[in-house]
Amino acid sequence: MSNRNIIWLIKLTTLHLQLNIVNFKQMSSQNLSSEESISIIENSLKHNSKQKTGASNYYIIWGFILFAYYFIQFINLHFKTTTTALIADNSTLLFPLGGLLSFLQSRKDTKTEKVVPLTEKVYLYGWIGASIGIGVLSFTYFKDFITILCFGVLLIFGLVNFIIGGVIGFKPLIIGGVLSMLLCILIAYSYLEYKLLITAIGVFFSCAIPGIIMKFSKNNV
Repeated sequence: MSNRNIIWLIKLTTLHLQLNIVNFKQMSSQNLSSEESISIIENSLKHNSKQKTGASNYYIIWGFILFAYYFIQFINLHFKTTTTALIADNSTLLFPLGGLLSFLQSRKDTKTEKVVPLTEKVYLYGWIGASIGIGVLSFTYFKDFITILCFGVLLIFGLVNFIIGGVIGFKPLIIGGVLSMLLCILIAYSYLEYKLLITAIGVFFSCAIPGIIMKFSKNNV
C-alpha cells in the first residue's frame, strides 16, 4: 500500500472517529435534556403535592357538628326532660349549618388556592366514599338501628382517616382513625345512650382534634 493511501486511510479513520464523538455528544445532550425534563416534572409534582390544603377547616367544622349532634342525643336519652327532648328534636339543624359553613369555606378555598394540591383529591374521594357509606346506613331499617349507625360511623370514619393519614403522612389522623375503630368494640357492649356518647367521643378525636392540629401544623396537609 502506498503512503498516499495510508494517509487517506488515516484521514478517513480520524473523520469517522470525530463523527462518532459528535453523535455521542448529541445523544448525551438529548439524554440529559430528557432527564432534566423528568426532574422538572417530578419537582413540580412534589411542590404541588406539598401545597397546604383547607382540609383542616372541614375536619373542624364536621368534627364539632357531629360531636354536638351525638352528644345532644346522649344527653336527651340519659336525662329525658322536655328541654333536652326539644333540643334533640332540633339538633338536625346542625347539619344544614355544617353544609353552609362548608360551602362558605369552599368558596374561600377557591379564591385563595392558586394551585389545587394533589392531596386534595385524597380528601375529596375519601370523604365522598364515607358520606355514601353513612347515607346508605341512614336509609337502612335494622332492628337496632342506633347500634348499626354508631358502629358504622366509627368504623367508616376510622378507616377513611387511617388511610388518608397514611397517604399524606399525618400521624394525628392515623391515631384518630385507629382510636375510632377500636371504639367500635365498645358499641356492642354499651347501653343505648352510651353508644351515642362513644360515637361523639370517637368523632371528636378522629376529626375535630386532628383538624385543629392540622390547622396549626407546619406540615403541608
